[in-house]
Formats: sequence, structure tokens, C-alpha cells
Amino acid sequence: MVLKRRVVPLLASLGLITMFVACTIPFTATTTPPAAVTPVPTSPSPYRGPLLVQYCMDDTGSYPRAEFHYANALVAHSLVQTIIPNSGGAVLYATLINSHTFESGTTLSPFLVPPVENYPALPTPFPTPPQTNPVSYSATATAVAVQENNGIISYNAAVAQVNNEVRTTRGQVATDANRLAVLNPAVDNTATSVWGCLQLARDRFQGQSATKYLIIASDMQNNTNVDFTSDFAKAHALSGVIVKVIYYVCQTAGPCAQNAAYWTNVFRTSGAASIRFYDAAQSNALSTLFGGS
Repeated sequence: MVLKRRVVPLLASLGLITMFVACTIPFTATTTPPAAVTPVPTSPSPYRGPLLVQYCMDDTGSYPRAEFHYANALVAHSLVQTIIPNSGGAVLYATLINSHTFESGTTLSPFLVPPVENYPALPTPFPTPPQTNPVSYSATATAVAVQENNGIISYNAAVAQVNNEVRTTRGQVATDANRLAVLNPAVDNTATSVWGCLQLARDRFQGQSATKYLIIASDMQNNTNVDFTSDFAKAHALSGVIVKVIYYVCQTAGPCAQNAAYWTNVFRTSGAASIRFYDAAQSNALSTLFGGS
């Protein structure tokens, strides 16, 4: 009986101690924040506006057929490379240079590249909750972590959507651009109207808001004035246009330089923003035609 009387007060004391300890030790929630989600890295780039391209390839007997095909392949590849996030699309007209360049039958159906949206902005981190309330802090921190993770998950999904859009669009445009790769029309031995190409560019560029390119694959041996107009330079028909002559073929250095100088003057006096001539080796080294000047 004496032992039993001593045990009861002891148990009561232990109960009081337990209650005291429970009141003095801060409450810690058993829920732990979820594992952090890492944002997908991107390479943000400034908006690249729409492109408008007039491409002309020499289909006459004076121009080597190999360069004709090389030029078409480079243009097709470059067109696919224009498809990047945050871009405004492109329209490319491809025209044969021959004795009747300006006529409608020499131009293929236009190649169209749709705009591509930009990557989303990185999710903004939530502020760290203050630890002023030890009872609710853990639950609040968990809620904030969940919100941050959900934001990152949404961001990653949007990035994946843009990447998928780029891949899909590149595949579609590459398939369409194959029309250039397989193009092999009959050679026109009648005449070479380079001026017809310039007149088409003039008509198609007029009043259009875009970065404009005139790409010509030719030896530039114009031998007919059927498409020439005397007002071309005075009207600044190529105002702001980036001109690139690729796979420029030349057999004799002197006459070749003179011919290039003649056309450079035509382009410059017509308002072109920049003018570049690339021979076959230089053309082969180009990774894309639509970038820079």
C-alpha cells in the first residue's frame, strides 16, 4: 500500500512535466516542402521582325548548273534557319532568271514561314515568409514552395510548347523548301534578264514593312533590256534592301570585277542598305543568308 501511494504522485508529476514540455517546445509541422523544380534554361533573344525575300537563280546557259543547285540548297537551308523563338515569320519568292524573268510563270508559289512566339519570362520567386509565428511558419513555407513549384512547372511547359512549335514548323518549312532542292527546269539559252529580277523585287517590296533581302545566284551577265526601266535608281527602288549575290561565277578577273562594280553601283544608287558579292567558296562557307548585312 505504501508503494502504491508513492507511484500515484509520481505519475501525476510526470504528467505535469509532459504538459510543461509540450507548451514550451515550438510546434513543428511534419509536412516538408516538396522538392524544388528547376526552370528550363532558355536563350532569350530580341524580337526579330518579319522577313521579305526575293530570291533569283540564273537558269541560263552561261551559269553553271552545279552552282544553280548549290544556291538553291543554301537558300532552302537558310529559310529553315529563320524559324526561331520570338520571330515574325518570312515570305520568300523564288524566281528563275531567264529571257523573260519578269513574267509570272518564272516565279514559284511563295514559301511561307509563320511567326513563332517568344519564350515566357522566368517565374518570379515568392518572398520568403517571416518566421514570426513558429506555429504557422512551416505550413506557410510549404504553401509558398508549392506555389513556386507550380509556377516553374507552368513555365517549363510553356518553354516546351515553344520548342515543339519551332521543331514542328522547321519540319514543315523544310518539306516545302524541298521544292527548291529538286528544282531543275530546262535551261533558257535565249537571253539573261537580271533586270527582271530587280523589277520583281521592286514591286514586291513596295509598301511592305519587313526586313527585305534580295538574293541573286547568277553570273550577272545581263544581255537584254526587256525589263530595264530608266527610273529604277531615281525611284530608289531598292531602298533599305540587303543585297547578296551568291555563287557569283567569274572566269576572268578583270571583266568580272568590272561587272560586279557595275551592279554594285546599280544597287547603291537604288538605295540598297548593303551589298555583298560571294564567290563559290565564300558561298559554301555561309551558314545562313538571313542574318546581319
